[in-house]
Amino acid sequence: CWLNYPNHELTNDVYWYYMIELAFYWSLVFSQFIDVKRKDFWEMFLHHIATISLLSFSYIVNFVRVGSLVLVVHDCGDYWLEGAKMAKYARAQRLCDTTFVIFAVVWFITRLCFYPYKVLYTTTFEEMNILGLFPAYYMFNGLLILLQILHYFWFYLICQVAISACKAGKV
Repeated sequence: CWLNYPNHELTNDVYWYYMIELAFYWSLVFSQFIDVKRKDFWEMFLHHIATISLLSFSYIVNFVRVGSLVLVVHDCGDYWLEGAKMAKYARAQRLCDTTFVIFAVVWFITRLCFYPYKVLYTTTFEEMNILGLFPAYYMFNGLLILLQILHYFWFYLICQVAISACKAGKV
Protein backbone atom coordinates (compact mmCIF):
# COMPACT_ATOMS: atom_id res chain seq x y z
CA CYS A 1 0.00 0.00 0.00
CA TRP A 2 2.84 2.40 0.71
CA LEU A 3 5.32 1.66 -2.09
CA ASN A 4 6.14 4.93 -3.93
CA TYR A 5 3.87 7.00 -1.68
CA PRO A 6 2.80 9.80 -2.28
CA ASN A 7 3.15 9.20 -6.02
CA HIS A 8 0.07 6.99 -6.30
CA GLU A 9 -1.98 7.67 -9.38
CA LEU A 10 -5.70 8.03 -8.72
CA THR A 11 -7.32 6.08 -11.53
CA ASN A 12 -10.75 6.98 -12.82
CA ASP A 13 -12.34 3.77 -11.50
CA VAL A 14 -10.93 4.29 -7.98
CA TYR A 15 -12.07 7.93 -8.06
CA TRP A 16 -15.64 6.86 -8.87
CA TYR A 17 -15.52 4.03 -6.33
CA TYR A 18 -14.64 6.62 -3.69
CA MET A 19 -17.29 9.11 -4.82
CA ILE A 20 -20.06 6.50 -4.95
CA GLU A 21 -19.14 5.11 -1.52
CA LEU A 22 -18.95 8.62 -0.07
CA ALA A 23 -22.37 9.52 -1.49
CA PHE A 24 -23.78 6.24 -0.20
CA TYR A 25 -22.57 6.84 3.36
CA TRP A 26 -23.84 10.43 3.33
CA SER A 27 -27.24 9.11 2.24
CA LEU A 28 -27.17 6.61 5.12
CA VAL A 29 -26.42 9.38 7.63
CA PHE A 30 -29.54 11.29 6.60
CA SER A 31 -31.86 8.35 5.92
CA GLN A 32 -31.02 6.75 9.25
CA PHE A 33 -33.05 9.42 11.04
CA ILE A 34 -36.22 8.72 9.05
CA ASP A 35 -35.83 4.94 8.79
CA VAL A 36 -37.01 2.37 11.34
CA LYS A 37 -34.90 2.90 14.46
CA ARG A 38 -32.77 -0.17 15.18
CA LYS A 39 -31.08 -1.19 18.41
CA ASP A 40 -27.64 -0.36 16.97
CA PHE A 41 -28.74 3.12 15.78
CA TRP A 42 -25.91 5.06 17.43
CA GLU A 43 -23.27 2.48 16.51
CA MET A 44 -24.39 2.71 12.87
CA PHE A 45 -24.37 6.51 13.03
CA LEU A 46 -20.85 6.44 14.49
CA HIS A 47 -19.79 3.98 11.78
CA HIS A 48 -21.16 6.22 9.01
CA ILE A 49 -19.43 9.34 10.37
CA ALA A 50 -16.14 7.44 10.83
CA THR A 51 -16.40 6.05 7.30
CA ILE A 52 -17.10 9.47 5.78
CA SER A 53 -14.14 10.89 7.72
CA LEU A 54 -11.85 8.06 6.60
CA LEU A 55 -12.93 8.32 2.97
CA SER A 56 -12.43 12.07 2.94
CA PHE A 57 -9.09 11.97 4.74
CA SER A 58 -7.65 9.11 2.68
CA TYR A 59 -8.72 10.86 -0.52
CA ILE A 60 -7.19 14.20 0.51
CA VAL A 61 -3.81 12.75 1.55
CA ASN A 62 -3.77 10.18 -1.29
CA PHE A 63 -4.06 7.09 0.91
CA VAL A 64 -6.32 5.68 -1.80
CA ARG A 65 -4.56 2.33 -1.98
CA VAL A 66 -5.21 1.47 1.64
CA GLY A 67 -8.56 3.27 1.49
CA SER A 68 -9.67 1.07 -1.40
CA LEU A 69 -8.53 -1.99 0.51
CA VAL A 70 -10.62 -0.94 3.52
CA LEU A 71 -13.65 -0.42 1.27
CA VAL A 72 -13.31 -3.79 -0.46
CA VAL A 73 -12.89 -5.62 2.85
CA HIS A 74 -16.02 -3.96 4.21
CA ASP A 75 -18.10 -4.48 1.07
CA CYS A 76 -17.45 -8.25 0.86
CA GLY A 77 -20.00 -9.29 3.47
CA ASP A 78 -22.64 -6.67 2.72
CA TYR A 79 -23.90 -8.40 -0.42
CA TRP A 80 -24.53 -11.62 1.49
CA LEU A 81 -26.36 -9.78 4.27
CA GLU A 82 -28.62 -8.01 1.79
CA GLY A 83 -29.20 -11.33 0.00
CA ALA A 84 -30.23 -12.96 3.28
CA LYS A 85 -32.63 -10.08 3.99
CA MET A 86 -34.19 -10.36 0.52
CA ALA A 87 -34.59 -14.12 0.94
CA LYS A 88 -36.22 -13.54 4.33
CA TYR A 89 -38.68 -11.00 2.86
CA ALA A 90 -39.41 -13.42 -0.01
CA ARG A 91 -40.09 -16.17 2.56
CA ALA A 92 -37.35 -18.35 1.05
CA GLN A 93 -36.14 -19.72 4.38
CA ARG A 94 -33.56 -22.20 3.08
CA LEU A 95 -31.97 -19.54 0.87
CA CYS A 96 -32.08 -17.10 3.79
CA ASP A 97 -30.33 -19.59 6.08
CA THR A 98 -27.66 -20.38 3.49
CA THR A 99 -26.87 -16.77 2.65
CA PHE A 100 -26.84 -15.80 6.33
CA VAL A 101 -24.28 -18.52 7.08
CA ILE A 102 -22.15 -17.36 4.13
CA PHE A 103 -22.50 -13.77 5.37
CA ALA A 104 -21.37 -14.71 8.90
CA VAL A 105 -18.35 -16.63 7.60
CA VAL A 106 -17.36 -13.85 5.17
CA TRP A 107 -17.81 -11.26 7.95
CA PHE A 108 -15.60 -13.25 10.30
CA ILE A 109 -12.85 -13.78 7.71
CA THR A 110 -12.82 -10.25 6.28
CA ARG A 111 -13.51 -8.11 9.35
CA LEU A 112 -12.15 -10.14 12.24
CA CYS A 113 -9.18 -11.83 10.54
CA PHE A 114 -8.03 -10.02 7.39
CA TYR A 115 -8.87 -6.45 8.45
CA PRO A 116 -7.00 -6.40 11.78
CA TYR A 117 -4.06 -8.58 10.72
CA LYS A 118 -3.46 -7.10 7.27
CA VAL A 119 -5.12 -3.70 6.98
CA LEU A 120 -4.60 -2.40 10.52
CA TYR A 121 -1.10 -3.84 10.53
CA THR A 122 -0.14 -1.90 7.41
CA THR A 123 -1.68 1.36 8.66
CA THR A 124 -0.19 1.19 12.15
CA PHE A 125 3.25 -0.33 11.58
CA GLU A 126 4.21 -0.20 7.90
CA GLU A 127 2.85 3.32 7.48
CA MET A 128 4.73 4.50 10.57
CA ASN A 129 8.00 2.96 9.35
CA ILE A 130 7.68 4.53 5.91
CA LEU A 131 6.08 7.90 6.68
CA GLY A 132 6.96 8.35 10.34
CA LEU A 133 4.60 9.67 12.96
CA PHE A 134 2.53 12.68 12.00
CA PRO A 135 -0.54 14.21 13.71
CA ALA A 136 -3.09 12.73 11.31
CA TYR A 137 -1.57 9.26 11.84
CA TYR A 138 -3.36 9.07 15.18
CA MET A 139 -6.71 10.27 13.82
CA PHE A 140 -6.55 7.94 10.81
CA ASN A 141 -5.66 4.87 12.83
CA GLY A 142 -8.00 5.84 15.66
CA LEU A 143 -10.93 5.79 13.22
CA LEU A 144 -9.77 2.48 11.72
CA ILE A 145 -9.54 0.99 15.22
CA LEU A 146 -13.00 2.37 16.03
CA LEU A 147 -14.29 0.41 13.02
CA GLN A 148 -12.64 -2.71 14.40
CA ILE A 149 -14.36 -2.23 17.77
CA LEU A 150 -17.68 -1.91 15.93
CA HIS A 151 -16.87 -5.12 14.03
CA TYR A 152 -16.57 -7.00 17.33
CA PHE A 153 -19.85 -5.52 18.57
CA TRP A 154 -21.70 -6.46 15.38
CA PHE A 155 -20.18 -9.92 15.29
CA TYR A 156 -21.57 -10.41 18.78
CA LEU A 157 -25.01 -9.47 17.41
CA ILE A 158 -24.52 -11.79 14.43
CA CYS A 159 -23.72 -14.64 16.83
CA GLN A 160 -26.85 -13.84 18.85
CA VAL A 161 -28.98 -14.05 15.69
CA ALA A 162 -27.31 -17.33 14.72
CA ILE A 163 -27.86 -18.83 18.17
CA SER A 164 -31.51 -17.73 18.22
CA ALA A 165 -31.99 -19.13 14.73
CA CYS A 166 -30.49 -22.48 15.68
CA LYS A 167 -32.77 -22.69 18.70
CA ALA A 168 -35.83 -21.74 16.64
CA GLY A 169 -34.80 -23.76 13.61
CA LYS A 170 -34.58 -20.77 11.24
CA VAL A 171 -32.65 -17.56 10.64
